[in-house]
Amino acid sequence: MKNLIRYRLISVAIGLFLTIAALEFFLRLLGFGFNVLFVLPKNKGADYKIFCVGESTTFGIGASNPMLQNYPNQLENMLNKNQQFSVKKIQCFFDQTIGQNTSEILMKLPRYIKKYNPDLLIFMVGINNWWNLDKSNILLFNKKRYIPEFALKTLIFLDRFRSWKLLKWVVYSLGLIKERWNYYGLNNPTQEDVRRLWDGIRNRYNCNIFEEIAEHDMREMMEICRANNIRVIICSYPIESGRLYYIHKSIAQKFKVPFVDNFETFKRLSNKEKYLSKNNFGHPNEEGYRIIAENIYRCIIENGLIK
Repeated sequence: MKNLIRYRLISVAIGLFLTIAALEFFLRLLGFGFNVLFVLPKNKGADYKIFCVGESTTFGIGASNPMLQNYPNQLENMLNKNQQFSVKKIQCFFDQTIGQNTSEILMKLPRYIKKYNPDLLIFMVGINNWWNLDKSNILLFNKKRYIPEFALKTLIFLDRFRSWKLLKWVVYSLGLIKERWNYYGLNNPTQEDVRRLWDGIRNRYNCNIFEEIAEHDMREMMEICRANNIRVIICSYPIESGRLYYIHKSIAQKFKVPFVDNFETFKRLSNKEKYLSKNNFGHPNEEGYRIIAENIYRCIIENGLIK
């Protein structure tokens, strides 16, 4: 009897392992297909090159056609229509990685610079730090925290796997977030609802550590840009991002680089929901990305970043 139970437990464990392995393989295959379907802009030898650093909000999630309607592409079109520049061709590049944290971006930044040799870098980063710990620098800031280091190392390791991230996304989407929406009696959350949701999460968990990571990583990115003589613009997100918003502003002030306040712009809109995607929570639609592109365009013109 004991041997039978042991055999069944081993069979279940092997079956579960194979199922997870198959799911992981399938998700990575989907990722490969995503990269094939959404081909990044090829370097056409432009006279002035801009690299837009970020994640889903930079890639254009929420727009009906992300590759054409994201803010980098709309910004590129606006700049090339300006006949006052001495440069003949301006090109904007961006990464297609969705959901990456600032530590991952920091590791990739030297590679970005070597590949594209940009004249200008535009940053809109940090909003994924709280849920994605893959390669995160969180251990640098956890010395006086309540989270055991072993638990953090385990979470960092698990976040390498897409099946684990999928599980977390399902839990967050159908569990915590859905529960909060129901509490507020909402079916279609607004930006104010997002703010209250975020405040609820911050009150329940210690989220300052994730913002400290963003501040550390962004400072390191700025030093890399300074060492490579690359000009920089820092942008805030168009939606509520908590203390991250003030970190963006303070780093821009410290390193004396322009700050584009997308959050204030969207906050002043009379009908904000018109510029946000209905199907991708928290992301702009193509009209929202147009506003972001216009904000950055004005910043480039006012600061004389392109002669």
